[in-house]
Amino acid sequence: MTQDKIVVVQIYNDIMDATLAKDKLKENGIDSFLENENPIGLNPLGGTELKIFSRDKEQAEKIISG
Repeated sequence: MTQDKIVVVQIYNDIMDATLAKDKLKENGIDSFLENENPIGLNPLGGTELKIFSRDKEQAEKIISG
C-alpha cells in the first residue's frame, strides 16, 4: 500500500481567495484543506496554504489557474 503525500499547491495572502480555490477543487472532486488561516499580521511566515494529496497536484493546478 502506497501512502500519498500531502503537498502545498498554492499559498494565498487572502483567506477568501484560499477558500474559493478550495471550493473549486471540491466541486471537481479533489480533497483539500487550508493551513495557517491566521491573518498575515499574525503569521510572519506567509499566508494560507492550500494543501492537497500529491496524486491530485497536476489536475489541481489546472483547476485553480483556469
